[in-house]
Amino acid sequence: MKRVLSLSRWSAILVFALAGVFGVVLAFSSFNLLSMAMHNFEFLGKHGFEALRLGGALQLLQILGNGCVALASFIGFKACESELIRRYNDWQKR
Repeated sequence: MKRVLSLSRWSAILVFALAGVFGVVLAFSSFNLLSMAMHNFEFLGKHGFEALRLGGALQLLQILGNGCVALASFIGFKACESELIRRYNDWQKR
């Protein structure tokens, strides 16, 4: 498993494509996330327990899940970016 996850073993084109996939996932998972969270907290604060019963807690969990997906895809993107930059610097030193 460690060999599969090692980006240094992948071709540069695959690492670049993976970075693109992570970028797209990041964009879709973080789209409107802050606005949804602010409205959810406002709804929960205004209506209290009734808001929880009407689905405010479930929506909050969905927002947290989207935030975790966005964070994981950002970390994946940065890992791919670091690997590509390392390869570029190695190429420049030759």
